[in-house]
Amino acid sequence: MLRDRVKSGLVMGVSALLLAGCGSSELTAESAPSQSAARPTATRSATAGVAGAVTKLQLISQDSCQTKPAEQVYPLCDRYMAELRSAVATVQSGADGLANSQAIRTTSAQTLDNLAAFDRDGCGVGPYSAGPQAAPTCAADLTRIREGVSTLLQLTAT
Repeated sequence: MLRDRVKSGLVMGVSALLLAGCGSSELTAESAPSQSAARPTATRSATAGVAGAVTKLQLISQDSCQTKPAEQVYPLCDRYMAELRSAVATVQSGADGLANSQAIRTTSAQTLDNLAAFDRDGCGVGPYSAGPQAAPTCAADLTRIREGVSTLLQLTAT
């Protein structure tokens, strides 16, 4: 019984504090961000996201899937393709803030299409792998993807 009274008193006290805080103009004026303050943060985070994706492209360009003979490495590039797909999509979506934005969007779209072709052609490892007979097609897909990465790096270089 005493425990029920304590719980009831505690709930009522917390409720009263919450209600008092909700009506305070000082709290709402300080805690509610203005629209103008939200925009620079969103722009900064988008710019940071594109910069991070460009850095990721630079790192990806050193991967063996980018540097070794395409016909030898294509079956081992599933992770490379996933990382690349993410970075290219981020660069494409943030291209408006970059110089060469139209060329970046076009190259990104082509590279994403080539990544999709790599998947469609069964070039990775796994249950949908086309096997060794697909080597010429897969090497050609990887070569086009590499060219897209190189072009994106050139277009985004500062």
